[in-house]
Amino acid sequence: MNRNIAAILLIVLTVACCLFSHSCANTKAAPSGGPKDTIPPVLLKIEPADRTRNMPTADVKIALTYDEYTVVKEASGIYLSPPTKHSPTAKVKGKSIVVTLRDTLAENTTYTIDFNNALADNNEGNMAPRFTYVFSTGDTIDSMYLTGTVLDCEKLTPVKGALVALYEDLSDSACMLSLPAAATRTDDWGYFVIRNVKPVAYQIYAYSDEDRDNLYMQGEDYIAFHDTLFTPTLIVSDSVYELKSFNMKDTLDCQKRESQLSLLLFKETASRQFIKNKGRTDQKKGFIRFNARNTVLNSFQIFGVDSTAITTHFTPERDSMDFWINTSYTLPDSLLLTVEYMKTDSLGNLAMTKEDIAVSLNDEQKKALASKAKEDTLINVTYTCKNENVEQDGITITFPDPLATIDTSAILFVATNPKNQNDTIAFTFEKDSTLFEVYHMQSSQKYQTGYKYEVIYPEGTFHDIYGRKNKENKIDIQLPNTDKTGSITLNISGIHDTRYIIELVSADKKNVFRKFTVDKDTQLYFPYLAAGEYTFRITEDRNGNGIFDSGNLLERKQPEKVIMFKKPDGTEIIDLPEQTDIEQDLAI
Repeated sequence: MNRNIAAILLIVLTVACCLFSHSCANTKAAPSGGPKDTIPPVLLKIEPADRTRNMPTADVKIALTYDEYTVVKEASGIYLSPPTKHSPTAKVKGKSIVVTLRDTLAENTTYTIDFNNALADNNEGNMAPRFTYVFSTGDTIDSMYLTGTVLDCEKLTPVKGALVALYEDLSDSACMLSLPAAATRTDDWGYFVIRNVKPVAYQIYAYSDEDRDNLYMQGEDYIAFHDTLFTPTLIVSDSVYELKSFNMKDTLDCQKRESQLSLLLFKETASRQFIKNKGRTDQKKGFIRFNARNTVLNSFQIFGVDSTAITTHFTPERDSMDFWINTSYTLPDSLLLTVEYMKTDSLGNLAMTKEDIAVSLNDEQKKALASKAKEDTLINVTYTCKNENVEQDGITITFPDPLATIDTSAILFVATNPKNQNDTIAFTFEKDSTLFEVYHMQSSQKYQTGYKYEVIYPEGTFHDIYGRKNKENKIDIQLPNTDKTGSITLNISGIHDTRYIIELVSADKKNVFRKFTVDKDTQLYFPYLAAGEYTFRITEDRNGNGIFDSGNLLERKQPEKVIMFKKPDGTEIIDLPEQTDIEQDLAI
């Protein structure tokens, strides 16, 4: 009995020591919850099954059951094609996601539900793999697909979330009045696949669809269209690379996808002409905004103001006019304007029309004017000058109001050489050809590396129409150090009777470093470039106005063509190392 008692005591003491040791071992560390869950939800079952035929046209519900609790992270990401008036709804029911189609479906039609990146697990937010559910309300399932990319027409950058729509209705206004026969939205790369469609001729559009109603809103949305009808010829198959699920962060995989179409998204050039907006920006300044470009103005008057006291200026596009009033007396809070211009009438034709409109100062403007202790006596001049661009662009001077006088003889342009010897530099000072309040100053001599330059604009060099003058301003200029920079020389050939806008841009096309306009074969030089990746964007300036012109849907007019530079091997990128000068040919 004593041996048994001793054995029992020994066991109790051993267990107690183990428990005590385990407790002490964890006094400095929090309990571990195990490794982080990085596995996405696994789809176990779909009811009704994928590719179901003869689906009812009303009260349709689809249940997706996963191996773990899953939530709807982004309901707008669930997209039904062809779309209906109301979007599908999705609710969580246990480990299932139940999707309800709220509208009655068309008979004998193939539908797809693209879940995009809408679903994720409840704990760690791991995204469920992209999945497209296919069913038909008839006996057959359509099996064709097409691919493409939507790009910003001017920058050639991908457009995310644009609606790409197919129409069997071939009327010009189909995208404005009726829902598409099939549709999808572009991914992060501007890429799209529309699957399970008929092998018939479609009109193809893409638009921004800001209000998510699956219709193109003229004047609000951006639009793209394919020039000709398109008949899909590719057949849906599990082996098709483009139909797989893609991680948007995997650049190589996403860029390997083939694209049949390239759609260029643009904001339409308005065709109906009328006064869209008007107002006062100050006591003696105002504006009129027109709906369309190329406004034809016959006359402009302000009641009670002599015409000689009025200065007007249109933007280069002639869709906006600013006006200034130079009077010695205070103007009333409300002004009556009479504008005679070519306006679109009820039949859609332009007709000379005279309109009386009132422009008033708002309460904030009145308060700001009342708070001024005295009238401004100095011009708020903006001077723009970048050392790396000064040889090309010179100095740009911008004024808020029209100038009355310029005393260029007062401007001092001085160069200081490395020996600290000074010399006066001749220069040109010219008004911008299109921008009313902008002037450009250029050195008449070539800038020298190692020299320091100083430009002085003494007080009173500029006087505006209100009698205000500039305060003294100094600008320091010195060419960049070339120890680490490189250059690109571009030899352009093949230009015939057309102007082109040539832009040096970053590899992602978002930053513009230099811009030239050329109308003949020439050589362009791009100095002082940091090491990095560059490319060129080329815009065909068909009408020679020096700016990019957009398109028009009903006129079937595409925007002016923009292309990216490509090397003989098909790549766009020029990799510029430090201290390297590259010469590159560009055959337009």
